[in-house]
Amino acid sequence: MSRVLLLNPPSPGRAVLRDYACGETTKADYIWAPVDLLVLSGVLDAAHELRVVDAVAEDLSADAAFERAAAWKPDAVFSLTAAVSIDHDDRFLTRLKEATGARVYGLGDVASFAPAETLARARSFDGMVQNFSDPTLNDLAAGRTEGLRSVVLRDGDGVAVRPVRNGEPMRYGLPRHDLFPIDRYRLPFTRWRGTTTILTRYGCPFPCTFCASRYLPGGERDLDDVIAELRSIAKLGIAEVYVRDFTFGPTRQRAQELCRRMVEADLGLRWSAECRLDVLDEPTLDLMSRAGCEVILVGVETGDGEVAARLGKNHQETRSHRILQKARDVGIRSCGHFVLGSPGESRQQIESTIDFACSLPLDYASFNLYAPRLATDMRKQLISEGRLKDGNLGDQDVSLQANSFALVDADELRRLHRRAVLSFFLRPRHVLRLLQCTPWSTLARQGAGVMSGLAEVRR
Repeated sequence: MSRVLLLNPPSPGRAVLRDYACGETTKADYIWAPVDLLVLSGVLDAAHELRVVDAVAEDLSADAAFERAAAWKPDAVFSLTAAVSIDHDDRFLTRLKEATGARVYGLGDVASFAPAETLARARSFDGMVQNFSDPTLNDLAAGRTEGLRSVVLRDGDGVAVRPVRNGEPMRYGLPRHDLFPIDRYRLPFTRWRGTTTILTRYGCPFPCTFCASRYLPGGERDLDDVIAELRSIAKLGIAEVYVRDFTFGPTRQRAQELCRRMVEADLGLRWSAECRLDVLDEPTLDLMSRAGCEVILVGVETGDGEVAARLGKNHQETRSHRILQKARDVGIRSCGHFVLGSPGESRQQIESTIDFACSLPLDYASFNLYAPRLATDMRKQLISEGRLKDGNLGDQDVSLQANSFALVDADELRRLHRRAVLSFFLRPRHVLRLLQCTPWSTLARQGAGVMSGLAEVRR
């Protein structure tokens, strides 16, 4: 039995989200439980002694995080990392490795999509994990390498690439939610400060060109296992859950069956999930509401049909209005995700997206700046056109960094982003709607953070 540390290292400044192959800085006062480490706790718990340090959620300084991590004297460290923080993470992990002699393995976007390049750049890592649900990670934690899968290991000056577990059912023990600082996790729209995350499916089957989730290994959990985990969460007194699947129920049949099982289990949990407007329908939303769903997060992305086609999305204006109105009618709040500044996008098309966002019956909106994410089809095209250097990791942040791939310059894109946020959130009718539909506990907890975020955008 090895002593294993599951680590989310400190942020270099603003809080960094590193989990599930999506690294970015936060735009407001939110941080969710890292699903990579939660799943890994279920994989490793039966065979190893575990400790969790989430320095981001607990707002630990580098020194405080180091003291806590080093005091555990781990044999192995599984650490989140991301392109937006890789150099900072490497310095922290080098210090920890020198103090403890632990083996260090990374998880995150760079581990999934640029493992060899990351191992060459960040010398603290002994390997990169490419499927955090793989049961052979128990051997990796114990220091055994025979028969490993889903990892890329340092091998002298090179790397040893092991085959990735893909398409097999996801089976692991109950994740150890009790080891995580649950009271520190929160989403902008959750009722309470304490929330946790679950995963029912690995990867995503949809062909969005700006997102690399389709290239992650696939796999689904048995719904019995999902319900068992939800029961364990409810027994811990946790009231809210974020379903971290890239798409909740990529088929309506699975989504509806899970909701029916949740209703039958009478768990009393509230939850939110990432959904697609072209998958959701009225019967599914009815079942989701009955099962406790409070918020859906939908990838609208754009209000322009030409841009939608380039992004690999379906732009269905009438359907979008109908489905979002149905969600509102059954008591489910909605948050729309939008991408501004994608390659070839004009000012007029960005303005069309802003107008479309304001026309939809959405309660919240997240306006993201386009970033050429690792392994995405759109990034590959930019590299082939000579507009982006292969191996550049400094352009991955959708929250703060304005790139110049659209038909507007970076400064103009930032102005349009500010306009989008202010136009959406400061409409008098929308403010009244938020006051009416958002739980008072959420308003009290998030009010100061929202005002701070809006003030920052206005600058």
